[in-house]
Formats: sequence, C-alpha cells, structure tokens
Amino acid sequence: MKNDIYDYLIFKLDDQYEKYEFVLIPIPPYEFVENGLSLEPYEYFGDSTVILGLRTKQIILYFNCDILMRVKLFYNGNRLESVKDFLNSIAVNLPAYMTLRLYYDNGEQQTIIEYQKKILGQNKLKLS
Repeated sequence: MKNDIYDYLIFKLDDQYEKYEFVLIPIPPYEFVENGLSLEPYEYFGDSTVILGLRTKQIILYFNCDILMRVKLFYNGNRLESVKDFLNSIAVNLPAYMTLRLYYDNGEQQTIIEYQKKILGQNKLKLS
C-alpha cells in the first residue's frame, strides 16, 4: 500500500515550475495576490489526467516564485462520494503544511479538489 499522498495526487506542493514548464499554459488572471502572496495560474496539458482513480476535466497549478503552492483538479459531474470513498480507503495522512478541500459546483456541474499550502489560508481538511 502506498502511504504518501503524492502517490495519488501526483502534483507535489513545493515542486519547481521548471518540472512542468513545457506542459503548462498561463491563464488569466495571469497574476493575483492572495494572503500577501503573488500567485500565477497555469492550465496543465500533460499526460497525468487520471487522479484519485478518476479522469480529470481540467487541472490548474498555481505558482509563487516558481514554487507550486496550489493545485485544483476538476472532474465532470458529482463525484463527491466516490472521491470521499477513495480518500478514506487510502489511509494516508496529509502533510502538516497542506490543506485539502473537496466540493461540488452545482452551477458548473463539476467536482473540485483543491489542495494547497496552509500559508494560503485554509487551515483544515474539508470534505463537503
């Protein structure tokens, strides 16, 4: 059994931009400030599109000074229960520096998993 959360999430917080630079496209807003940190969002167009056992619709990576600070994974439809079940079944702990949020956007009809460095603000694991 894998016991590192990054064996499942693939994109590791603190990774360098250069690791992904050839499979990223900048998206607007090209830079914004959150909790005093400048973040630059990029859409990922690489090969790893099955994450947590489900095919992603879109992946957005957010960098600060070329360091990965946040990842947003988008899935078509309401996948909350299957993602919750998967997360509960893998029995791994989140690193102390990470927060994870799982929610369903009813308007867009998509499930979103967002994980980020705690410095960006959220201080708890939230499974909606």
